[in-house]
Amino acid sequence: MQETIDYIKQAFELKNQASYKQAIEMLYKALELESENTEIFFQLGELYFLLKNFERSKHYLDKVISANEGHIEALSVLAKIYEYSNDYSNALQNVQKIYDAQKNKKNLLRLIDILSKKGDVKRLKEFEDSDDEDVLCAIAKAYYDNKIHEKSQDILSKVMSLNSQNTDALLLLGKIYFDKSEFNKSKEIFAQFSSNSDNPEILNYSGLFALEDMRFEDAVKYFSKASSLDKKNPKYFYNLGNAYFYNGWIKEAVSSYMQAIQLDCENLDYRYSLAYLYYEIKNFDKAQKEIDYILEINPQHWQSHVINALLKLNNKDYLGAKSELEMNIKSGFSDNFTLISLSDVYRELQMYDKSQNMIEKVIKNNPESLNYKCKLAEILIHQKKFDESLDIINSIIEKDENYIKAYIIGAQAAFNKGDLDKTKEYAQTAISLDINYAKGYYWLAVVRFEEKDFDEAIECMRRAISYDVDNSDYYAFMSRIYETKKDYSAALEYIKEAESISCDTQYRIAVKRLMEFKRLN
Repeated sequence: MQETIDYIKQAFELKNQASYKQAIEMLYKALELESENTEIFFQLGELYFLLKNFERSKHYLDKVISANEGHIEALSVLAKIYEYSNDYSNALQNVQKIYDAQKNKKNLLRLIDILSKKGDVKRLKEFEDSDDEDVLCAIAKAYYDNKIHEKSQDILSKVMSLNSQNTDALLLLGKIYFDKSEFNKSKEIFAQFSSNSDNPEILNYSGLFALEDMRFEDAVKYFSKASSLDKKNPKYFYNLGNAYFYNGWIKEAVSSYMQAIQLDCENLDYRYSLAYLYYEIKNFDKAQKEIDYILEINPQHWQSHVINALLKLNNKDYLGAKSELEMNIKSGFSDNFTLISLSDVYRELQMYDKSQNMIEKVIKNNPESLNYKCKLAEILIHQKKFDESLDIINSIIEKDENYIKAYIIGAQAAFNKGDLDKTKEYAQTAISLDINYAKGYYWLAVVRFEEKDFDEAIECMRRAISYDVDNSDYYAFMSRIYETKKDYSAALEYIKEAESISCDTQYRIAVKRLMEFKRLN
C-alpha cells in the first residue's frame, strides 16, 4: 500500500513539472500493485488528456465512471474530450450530470456554454429567471452565438437593469448593433472601451469601424494589435488582411490571409478572399488554384463561381463564363457581383441589351451607386447611344464633381460622338483631379492624334505609359502614332511591348506588318 502511495506521489510531482510521460510510467507501476484503483485510472486519464491522446484518456476515464458514475473530475475531463471532438451531445450528458450533482454557478455556466454549442437554446429558458449577472450574460451570449439577436437583447436589458455598467453586457450589445448594421449605436458603445484598450475583441471592432469609415491605416493598427494579442484567432488576421488589401499593401495582405487560413484551414471564405486578391492583382494562376480548391470542397460556393467565370472571361472563354454565371442565377445566387460580372460577359459577347438589363437590375437595388451608373454609361456607348451615356455621366458629376471615373467615360462618349472639345475638357478635368491619372493623358493623346498634333500626342502617351506601365493598349496606341509618322522602328518597339504584355492576335499581326514596313523602308 505504501509503495503504491509513493508511486502516486512521484506521479503528482512529475505532473506538476509537466513531465506527463514519466508520470504515466509511475502510475503504471502503481497499477501493477493495485490493478483496480479508481484514482490511478483517473490520474492516467487526465495525463493522457494533457498529452492530447483522447482515445487513451477516454479508455481510463470510462473505467472510473464504471466504478463510480458520479466521479465529478472524470465526468469533467470526459466532457472536455467530447467538446474538443465537437460531440456536444455526449459532452452535454456529462456536464448535465456534474450540474445535477453540484448546482453551483461555475457548473451552470459550463452547462449554458455546452447548450449553446449544441444549439439546444430552448433549454436556456430554464435559467432566465436568474438574478446573477454572469449567468444572464452567458445566456445572452448563447442566444447571440445561435443568431437569436432579439432574445439576446431581451436578456441584456435585464442585465442592464441590474447593472448598467456591466462590461460584458455592453460589449455584447455593441456586437448585436454592429450585426444589425446599427453602426452609430455600436460605435458609441465600443468608444467607451477603445481608448488604449488591450482587449483584442474591442480592438477588432475598432478596426471594423475604421474600415467602415475608410480609415484603412487606422484599421491596420487596430487589427495588428488585436492579432498580436491573440495569435490564435484567425478572424483578426483575416480582418488585418482586408485592411492591408484596401490600403493597397498587397504583400502584407497575402501574408495575413495565409495566417488566417493556417489557423482555420476549413474556412473557405478566407481562401476566397485570397483568391479575389490574386484576381485583382492579375495573378490569375494563383487565383485559379485557390478557386479550384474551394470548388472541390464546396461545389456550391457561389462567390467562387463568379471568380471562376471571370478567370474564364480573361482567357476569352466567353461562353464558359456566361454559362457559369447564368448557373449562379438559376441556383438563386444573384448578388451584385454575379449580375455585374454577367453584364461584362454579355458586353464581350456584344449582347448589349442583356448587358444593360443586368446592370439596370443592380442599379435598381443600389440607386445611389455612381460606379454602377458609370457601367451603364459604358454599355450605352457600345450601343452608340452617346447622348444617353453623356446624360448619365453629367448627372453623376452633378452629384460628385470629383468622381474621376465619370470624366473618363464622358471623354469616351464625347469622342465617339465626334466632340473633340468636350473629350479634351473631360480628360483635362480628370488630370486636374489626379495629375498622375494615366487615362486622362490617354484621352488627351487621342484628341491630339485626331488633330494631327503627333508630337503632343506622343508626349501625352509617354505620361500615360509612365503612370500605367502594364497597359498593352497604351503601347499599341503609341505604336499607331509612330506608324502614322512613318517612324516604323519606334512603332515596332512599342507594338512588341504591347505583345509582351498581352498575347493578343492583333498585336502579333501588327508586329509582322511593321517588321515588313521597316524592312521595306
